Formats: sequence, C-alpha cells, structure tokens
Amino acid sequence: MHKLKLYFFFLCTFLPLFFLSQNISADQSKEPISVYLTWEGDPTTTMTVRWITSNTETRSGLQYRQGGYPDWESVESSFIPMPDDHPYHIHRAEIIGLNPDSDYFFRLDEDGTNYKFRTMPERLDQPIRFVEGGDMLHDDPKYLADTNRRSAMEDPHFAVLGGDIAYSAPRLSLYSENFKNWLVWLKTWKETMVTPKGFLIPMLITIGNHEVIGRYGQPPEKAKFFYALFRNPKAESFQVIDFSNYLSIFLLDSDHTSAIDLEQKSWLEENLEPRRNTTHKFAVYHVPAFPSVRKYKGKVSTQVREHWVPLFEEYGINAAFEHHDHVYKRTKPIYQGKVDPEKGILYLGDGAWGIKKPRTPKKPKSTWYLEKTQGSRHFILVTLYGSHRFFMAIDGEGVIFDYAKN
Repeated sequence: MHKLKLYFFFLCTFLPLFFLSQNISADQSKEPISVYLTWEGDPTTTMTVRWITSNTETRSGLQYRQGGYPDWESVESSFIPMPDDHPYHIHRAEIIGLNPDSDYFFRLDEDGTNYKFRTMPERLDQPIRFVEGGDMLHDDPKYLADTNRRSAMEDPHFAVLGGDIAYSAPRLSLYSENFKNWLVWLKTWKETMVTPKGFLIPMLITIGNHEVIGRYGQPPEKAKFFYALFRNPKAESFQVIDFSNYLSIFLLDSDHTSAIDLEQKSWLEENLEPRRNTTHKFAVYHVPAFPSVRKYKGKVSTQVREHWVPLFEEYGINAAFEHHDHVYKRTKPIYQGKVDPEKGILYLGDGAWGIKKPRTPKKPKSTWYLEKTQGSRHFILVTLYGSHRFFMAIDGEGVIFDYAKN
C-alpha cells in the first residue's frame, strides 16, 4: 500500500514536470541558435538574414513585413552544412526591394519570434551612426558581452568588425578550429547586439589572423568557418558595400587569405576609382599600417603602407579602421608619410573590443604619427551627417575618452 501511494505521488508530481520540460524543449528547438544580419547589396533596400540551427532543421523560407502593414511576404532561403561535420546548418536569405529608412519584422516560423531590423536612409539628410571595433572573444565572454551591450545602447544602425572575432583558429595545421568559440560568439551577438528599441544590429565584417589556421598567406580552406558564416556572393575575403551614393565601406584582407599586393590591390584601385566622389569612404582591415604597439616596420604593416595607403590617398579615403594591437589609437592626419591637416587620412584602432587587459601603447610624444593612445577596452562610435564625420572612443564603462572629426 505504501509503495502504491509513492507511485501515485510520483505520477502526480514528476510526470507533469517531465512533459512540461519536453514541451519547453520542443518550443526552444524552434528558436535558432543564433540570428545575425549582414549585407551583400545596398543597405538602403536589402537585408541578408543568416541563422544557425541543428542539422535536423531543413525548412526553407523566411517571412517579413514592413512595420505598420499586416501582410507577411515570403522569401526563399538556402542552407549549407557547418564545416568539420558539426551538427548544424547555416541558413541564409536575402530580402531585396525594401523601402529605405523603414522598419521591418521577420520570422523564421509562423509561431516563432518576430525579429526587427531597419533599412538605411537613401540620403544623408539625417545623422546615421555605426560602431566599430575588433579583437572580440579574446578573453572571458563577459567582456565581449559587456562591450556589445554598451555599444548597442548607442542605437547604432550597424556595426563594423575588424577581424579576430571568435579567436577560433590555431596557429598550426596540426589542430582544427575551436568551433565552440564561434557558437559562443554567435549566441552572444544574438542576445546582446540589440538596440534599445529592439532592432537587430547588422554587421560588416573583415577577416583577421585568428580566423585563419596558419595566420597569414593561407588559402580560404584554412578559414573555412569564416567563409561559411560570412560568405559574400563572390566567396572572397574582401568587398565593398555601398550605401546609396553617400557611403562606401571597403572591407579588406590584410594578407590572411588574400595577398595585399596582387589581385586585392588591383581590385581596390578598380573599385576606388568610380567612387572618387562618394561623400564618405572608409577602409577596414585587421593589421595596422600605423601600429600603436607592434613594430612600424613589421612585414604586413609595411605592405599596407606600400600598396594600399597610396590608393587611399589618391582616391580620397576619409579614415581607415585598423586593429590587431589591443589598445586604442588615433593618428594625426597622414598624407604621403607626413602630417597634413588638409589632405591627411585618420587611422583609428587598434582593436580592443573584448580585451580584458589591453597592452601598453606607444606614447604620442615619441611616435610621429600618433595623436592619442590609451590602453582601454573600447569601441568607436562614428556619426555621419551631411559631409561631416565624427568619431568618439567609448570605453567598456561607457566613458567617452577621445573625440575627433574630419
């Protein structure tokens, strides 16, 4: 009799909890592991949605609607397997024909979460903001998450990321990439890179040495997770994204899977020339031409100065974002190897988004090209309005510690 009472007690108490947990798991399984936004076309009229699921999820398609309109429209999606036989799928859907400067909702399942994004304005008759930085999952994920949240509070329209994203790739080919780091980074992005009004923040991303097994001078196969997660239509590690006719952002590869002085250099000149009159032009890459910690005559830094910087100067790049050195730096305006307040380009960096203990930078008084350095975890907030550009360095606590305009 006593055993029978215990049996009924178990049925009444634990069995409902078991089914409840099963239902929760089933509901959660509908949610992707991560959702992230990128661009391949004009950000004023397109959005590329990517999401990660288990490899049992093969549904295709995505639904979206403009804010204020009730009807959902559908767009087809595709997926590829995660490299190294990890049990996940990487899904992609590009939404085109959107209205500029508009809010949109999208969902991956009719009963799933409604996510929000916004398109960029067609003209720069209002300020736009983006955050910039690199060297992200270097330490405990809390530092990454803290900087993510702080930057999202600035309500940026998008983020520009300059390499060394998940710190996943080993130096030697004897080992495979640490895929868990990518999962941590992707989950953290989904959870923290959301504006105060609930908009997901799109990213533009470049490759760094810690995305590549072997670090430098490697084929794309040595950076297979980077290429799989952020592939562009031409499957290259460099591209330019044009925002209508007012902004062009050149995303470059500082000798990780594409040489600085060969095809990439020719491509850069070919694509800078027709954008000569674009109001705002920025270059983004990982290894700095004007380092704040490492040697000025380092191999890759020297190549960037020899092959890219003359093109930046000839075609009017306004500023270049550099990374890799794990501190903050802002150079003086530089033109043809000298300080030139009229024609000079600003070089900002140097990659300390998720760095627990930044390095000790060179002192501006002892380095001819440096204007400001500081050993702080930080991001850079860029504001564009009309023909003006404003740059603000903000540390992990939200303190503004440097400001410039050009």
